Parts: sequence; structure tokens; C-alpha cells
Amino acid sequence: MTSAFVLLGCSRFGADLAQLVCVADGGRQSDEDLAGENAALCEENSALREEVAGLRQQLSAFKHEVEAMTRTIAALEKKLGRNSQNSSMPPSSDMFTRPAKEESPNRKARRALGRKPGKQPGAPGAHLAQVDDPTEVVPHRLEVCSCCGADLSAAELVGEEVRQVFEIPEPKIVVTEHRVYKLRCSCGEMNEGEFPPEARAPASYGPRVRGFGLYLLARQHLPFERAAEAMADLLGVECSTGFLDDLYREGAEALDAFLDEVRNQIRASSVVHFDETPTRVKKAKHYFHVACTELLTLLHADVTRGLDAVERVGVLPGYTGTAIHDRLGMYFNFTDARHGVCGAHLLRNLASVGVVWDQSEWASAMTDLLVEMKTAAEGARAAGKKRLGHKVLTSFLERYDTIVELGLAANPAPTGRKRDYVEKESYNLACALGDLKAEVTLFATDLVVPFTNNRAEADLRMVKLQSKISGSFRAAEGAERLAKVRSYLSTAGKHGVDAMDVLTALFAGHPWMPPAPTRT
Repeated sequence: MTSAFVLLGCSRFGADLAQLVCVADGGRQSDEDLAGENAALCEENSALREEVAGLRQQLSAFKHEVEAMTRTIAALEKKLGRNSQNSSMPPSSDMFTRPAKEESPNRKARRALGRKPGKQPGAPGAHLAQVDDPTEVVPHRLEVCSCCGADLSAAELVGEEVRQVFEIPEPKIVVTEHRVYKLRCSCGEMNEGEFPPEARAPASYGPRVRGFGLYLLARQHLPFERAAEAMADLLGVECSTGFLDDLYREGAEALDAFLDEVRNQIRASSVVHFDETPTRVKKAKHYFHVACTELLTLLHADVTRGLDAVERVGVLPGYTGTAIHDRLGMYFNFTDARHGVCGAHLLRNLASVGVVWDQSEWASAMTDLLVEMKTAAEGARAAGKKRLGHKVLTSFLERYDTIVELGLAANPAPTGRKRDYVEKESYNLACALGDLKAEVTLFATDLVVPFTNNRAEADLRMVKLQSKISGSFRAAEGAERLAKVRSYLSTAGKHGVDAMDVLTALFAGHPWMPPAPTRT
């Protein structure tokens, strides 16, 4: 009887294992030899098991290292992919980036929220048009014929062509002298007239000149030195930076009554937008806060971003209307108000999360849903409806819940470690969309509520422009007075009132005030 036993294993032990092949007819080894060989095989097998266990440990370590490197690469790619559409970066940061060949979620969001540059379809054109009553008419008439040289003074007029040139006269300061006379009555009483408010010194600049200086500082955001140069070049007014600093302070201090009125009107509004943005005073970080409506702007400069600053603004505490903002947690501490979350912020958040490959499906689906809900809400509002249809709204909300579940399922808790930055962002966003469903979808359940908080962002944009042009503030007082004057100019602009007119009125002693809202 012949039998063969072949054990296949690691090549390293192939020669030893081959010795196990024995042929029964060729003789039989002793029990002692077999026991020795078995012991040797057991020892080799144990060593092999230990080596395999070590390799598995190394493989596990390599796996964790690859996962960590993959997360690091994803974070770096995410950082490199940040732009104005998926983060709070300004649009100017996009100037050196190449547009994507395929439409990404952030570009889709931009197309849904914004408009293309230039004139919009159906909008009226604007151009410099001729006037019916020109200041001066200058005739251009030939005296003699260009062909035969004949006199043309009595020639027949067969047509004319008119062109008008718009120009401003050379600036010239007009000096008005005010004289106050002292008169003694026959009864002995001394009578003396009064100077008008603008005649504040033996020689002083009037309200319009002072208003122009503040216009350059708070509307065009020029530094003091360049504003002084502009005053000299454009108006022929030689003034110092100290003069400009004094009129800035004077203008801000004269606005207390205006700010109180704006604050009261905003608190009485049904929908108010809130936001904040950082700035720098010397080397320290400060913040500008805004509370605004379509017709009112209230800016406040503060050393903090938190609750204390919001309370000092004086609008949210006790406010019972609808507060629109980003999902910064501090706003939800004011429980008297109904809260709505800015859809534009959410679309940027979703675009940022969607950059990661395993999050793109649910992030893109939520983006599409929010844009679809926005379009439906705008269509219903344009049609004069007060709410969306029940079936349509129910369908939207059910799809919303389904996508939130997909988002949570795409973000399971990692094993043996905490979530990294990229994982936290997507997980936190999915959780926020679930926890703040009523606030996120408020624009669809109540058509009075807008989809975005763009109104607040627009009112803060000039503050950011100030930092770009003039740099940081030298003192907190500079930030505070900019907040006051910008509140004045922005509110006046929303009412269609000319900036120079309201600044002139400010220095004339009777600041412009917003009209009382009409009650319907």
C-alpha cells in the first residue's frame, strides 16, 4: 500500500515539510522519530503563527496610517477648493481660480441665488439722455460754402443735428458773510441778532462742505490723508486731517436721536435680519453687528461677537418677530423670536461638504431640494398666494427628512478615534439640518420670510470695504462712529434719499429721520 501526504505552505518551510512524505512500503519510522518530527513541526508552526500575527499588526497599523493620510489629503484638497461659493471667502479671492468644466453644487447654488452680471432680461436700459432745457446753446454754422465760397448767412436751413455735453463748472468756494448788529432801543434795551447755526466761528466751513468731507470718509471710505487731498483737488478746500477727524466725531455724536428711532422701528418690524463680521482695532479683533430690514439699517461696533454685544445692539432682547440669521448658536438664546436660517449660508455649507466624495450624494440632493423649494416659494409669492399648497409642501418636507437620514447614514462614528475636521463639518451639518428643520424650511412654510440673509450681508459689505481701503482702526471710537454714520447713510439710501443731502442736513443741525412706517 502506497500513500503520499503533501502539505502545501510557506516556501520558507517547503523543504522541511517535504520530509513528511513517506511511502509505507519503504519502511516505517520509529515512534521516537515521529514524535521528534512532530515537535519540530509544532515549533515551526507556532513561529509561523507569530509571524503572521505580527504581519497582521503591521497591516492594521498601515491601514490606520493610510486612513489618516487620506483624511489629511481630503482636508488639504478641501482647503484648496474653498472659494466664495462654499465658504465665507470674498469673491475677490476667486479671481485666480479656473472655473469648473462641469457644474458643481456650489455653482448650481450660485446660479439659483444670483443673477448674471450686467443688464437683466426685461430691465429698462439706462444711458445719458439729452435734456429739453440745456443751460447754454452754442451754434456751429458755416459762414461760406465749402464748395463755391458763397455767403451762407441767408441760406435756407434744411436740417440740424444736436449733441449735448454734460459738464460741471470749475469748483469755487462761495463765501457768505453774516453780520449781527447790536441796536440800542430808546428805552435803553440792547438788541442783538443771532448768527445762523453754520456760522459757528469767525471763519468756518458750511454744512455742505462738511458733509462732503464726511461723505469721503464714511461713504467712499477714504483714509483721512486722501480725503484731505480730495477736498483740495475737487473743491479747492484746504483742510487738515484733524479737521476731518473733528467733523467725523461731530457727525456721529449728532445721530443719537436718529439711532433710537431706527432701533424702535426695527423692533416693530415683522422680519429682521441679523449678522456680524470681524474687523481689527489696532491689533485686536472687534466686530460689527447689524440688525436691518429692507428700509432700515442699524450697525453697532463691539469688542465681542457674543451675547453681550447682541444685547447692546438693543433689538433682539424681547423681540417677538422673525429673526433671520446664519445658524450661529447665540441667536437661538433669544427665545421670544421666531428664527429662520439663511438658505444662502446652507447652500455654501452644502457645497463645501459636497467636495468630499462620500458626502456628495446627499449634499447635492439637499441643494437641489432647497433650490426647488425656493423657486416654488417665489412663484407662489409672485402669484399672490400666502402659502404653498398642502400636498406640495408635504412632499418637500418628506423629501427633506429622507435626505437628512441619508446625511446621517453617510457620517457614521469612526472606530477608535474622534471625528476629524472634515468629518465633523459634514456630520454637524447633517445634524443641524435635522435639528433645525422648522427654521431651515421657514421660508417655505411662511412666504413672508425670505430665503436668504443677503440683506444683512449687503449692509455689512461697506464695513468690509472700509477695512480693505483704509485698513484697521486706530481706536474703538473710529469703529463706533463708522457704525453710526453708516447706519444713517444706509437707511437714507434705502429710502431713496441722496447721501449729500442728508449729510448736509446733519451738519445744518436737523438730521434726516426715517418716516414712520405705514400701518396696514
